[in-house]
Amino acid sequence: MHKIILTDIDGVVLDWQTHFNDYLDKYYPGQELFDPTVFAQGEETGKIIREFNNTAWIGFLKPWKDSVEVLTEFKENGWHIFGCTSMGTDQYANSLRKKNIENLMPDVFARVDIIPFMEPKGHWLSQWRGSGAIWVEDKWSNAILGADMGIRTFLMKQSYNSNHDYKGVEKIDNWRQIYNKVTQWNTKYGTFQEYMMN
Repeated sequence: MHKIILTDIDGVVLDWQTHFNDYLDKYYPGQELFDPTVFAQGEETGKIIREFNNTAWIGFLKPWKDSVEVLTEFKENGWHIFGCTSMGTDQYANSLRKKNIENLMPDVFARVDIIPFMEPKGHWLSQWRGSGAIWVEDKWSNAILGADMGIRTFLMKQSYNSNHDYKGVEKIDNWRQIYNKVTQWNTKYGTFQEYMMN
């Protein structure tokens, strides 16, 4: 049985937006963030996002909803969990990001890969094509990339993404919903590939 979870980090595992809004309130009062998954929403906002991702603030994000509880449960049930975040490649910020995740959920992630700022995740996802993995994202363009590769894709609903629909992308509110769906598949079909054939 394939037990592989691929997941974005911000807005899926960690609550990036709340922490970023706190940063804005402290250092840039009056600035607003409309959609953290879209860089082209104003040159100034884009610069602030990149700046924030390279500060010590990035090492102290809180979990997104039930991510710690459910991902730990997945791990205890034999799942291999791989993360990918396009936060940028500053080595010190990257180290803080990984420590943040490890402090919240020790030994849960097999690996967290960090790619350049706002880089699409198609290349990263391509290594998992045909693996039977599931993919969890909050950014539509990256969710679509996974779905188009035949990877079972979930979109973590946020205020900025819930109005879209795309074949092969299933919208969910939390990790428990994913766990329940995956448990149903594995009980009935054994693997995601067998599920898709029925």
